[in-house]
Amino acid sequence: MEKKEPTTAEREQLRTALRGALKGMGDTLYLQLTADAPDDDQEELDLSRPEIPLAWLTACKYAAEELDALADRYARTAGSRGANYAELGAAWGISRQAARKRWPGAVNILSERANKEPVHFEAFGGEARVSFHPDQGGWWWIATAANGQVRELEGEHHDTSEEAAASAGAFLAANTGR
Repeated sequence: MEKKEPTTAEREQLRTALRGALKGMGDTLYLQLTADAPDDDQEELDLSRPEIPLAWLTACKYAAEELDALADRYARTAGSRGANYAELGAAWGISRQAARKRWPGAVNILSERANKEPVHFEAFGGEARVSFHPDQGGWWWIATAANGQVRELEGEHHDTSEEAAASAGAFLAANTGR
């Protein structure tokens, strides 16, 4: 799926809707906290007081919490339906690794999109094994190169077995001599 950025007009429409919702919630919070309802002669609140923008700021905090919860829900739903961390990251505008940190476990380890069988291969006089790591939701590898060096991919995982095999192959290719 190609990522489509919203148009300037669409962003302005969203901004206006958010401002309206946040202002309404902020006004309600202000009234609850201060019990300072406008008099019948006064149609609006006194906007020169700092308490009103502070109430709106509080409304923004609640909105941010709700948006984070919604983002988490949508990321996990996408992951359960076969999206990988690279796709989640692209949708959020972050890297695959950052998506994995933001939404650990969001990608369904039982996804039919991924081949979960370990892969063993020989190349450049060495050998490697590529396996799925369910706790991390990604692929890792261990390899023994022709020059006797052994390396296990630590602290990093790949989204596909092909990416992990390419990384292991690069290690094997770089360590052919003694």
